[in-house]
Amino acid sequence: MMTISRPLLSFTLSICLIFGVVFKSNSQSTSEIVSELKQLNQALADTPCVPGEGKLINYKAMNVFLSNKVSSYLSDKGDLSLYKNYVNINAAKATIAINHNFHQPVDSEDYVRSFLVVGARASFANTYAARFSNSLPDNQLGFTAQQVWMGKPVTVYDHCGSQKKNMDLERALLIQQLSKEIVEKASAYESALANINPSETPGQDLRETKAALLKKFHAALRLEYLQKFAEAQSELLINTNNYKLVKDHWTILGVYLPVITQTFELTNGVEQSRRHSYPAELFITHTRFWDSPKVGRIFLSASAGCSINNTVQAGQMLKPALDNTYTGNFNKFLTPLVAGKIVYLPSDSHVGISCRLEQNFGSYNALNGILGIPIVLIDEKGVPKVNFECQLIFDNMNRSLITQLPRNRTFVGLTVGIPFSKVVY
Repeated sequence: MMTISRPLLSFTLSICLIFGVVFKSNSQSTSEIVSELKQLNQALADTPCVPGEGKLINYKAMNVFLSNKVSSYLSDKGDLSLYKNYVNINAAKATIAINHNFHQPVDSEDYVRSFLVVGARASFANTYAARFSNSLPDNQLGFTAQQVWMGKPVTVYDHCGSQKKNMDLERALLIQQLSKEIVEKASAYESALANINPSETPGQDLRETKAALLKKFHAALRLEYLQKFAEAQSELLINTNNYKLVKDHWTILGVYLPVITQTFELTNGVEQSRRHSYPAELFITHTRFWDSPKVGRIFLSASAGCSINNTVQAGQMLKPALDNTYTGNFNKFLTPLVAGKIVYLPSDSHVGISCRLEQNFGSYNALNGILGIPIVLIDEKGVPKVNFECQLIFDNMNRSLITQLPRNRTFVGLTVGIPFSKVVY
């Protein structure tokens, strides 16, 4: 009869215990990821259907959903983007703005409540034209900052009808598919890790290394499939249209601070002089958003602001020559304004219509308007990639600027909005 010495038996039991703990914790970690997804889904399934208003997808998925729907209109400052980066080009103002969202992902199922967007804005057309005309360029370069406060998104559906039941069924099927993927991916990784021989990794404790790698793998696997679950829910809601209405609102407080001043050349017929202006801006915008599969998307915005203006920018000085020389009294003043805008994009359409009215007050009290045709270009998944808006701009509609020529009161414009990079979760 074969006997095993006590030291050898103790060593063998220790090895088995170590590997047992490792593989047990590994199994628990994989099952915990699946369990977390099932709990998220169950919380949605348990939502009472009687009010007909609540959540059909979780908040992370709603962030993805809104990034798709809201990014279908991105024309100017005050328009929301839920992407980490985006660019705005305004041909009428000859400016380009590049913005970055500083929101950091939060490991929770809460909706995005607030974030900060910082960017830079610069003029481009006048600078190049001035080089060829040997005139003074109207340089504009500055930094922008926008603090955004998001409202709580609400989904309206048909009470206890088919919409919620269909979404519950689709999500349950989705959970089964994702759970299978998680188990298969974890098993493949564990198998590959188990086949590593100590001779292949000399100079290190293989058990500790494997345990550390498994921990990192499961942490990454969890984040990957929480994101997949959110994105898949959003796609389900968009593709099935199992809702009546999604509504949300947000408020944006923004500021533009130039880093260089504007410079203008003045003449009194004999002598020439230069004047400087610092065109800082401050604004606040509140927007209400509605999305309906039958009606389409509606953006309704109200804003107020104030900027440092001057008689050149306000069109109150004459420009008798072809260069950038002006005649008259140069003054600087504050210009408060209020504005309203409505944007409508029909359901399943890439073309819409927008209208904006802006009333200025003080020394510059012009009423300006914009009639626009927004156009959305999407990728193969239906996600907006580029936004164009062809504009018919009505300047000085109330004819408050007596020095402005009639032919300059109506002109065309074009804006381009490009969201890119990751979605804000």
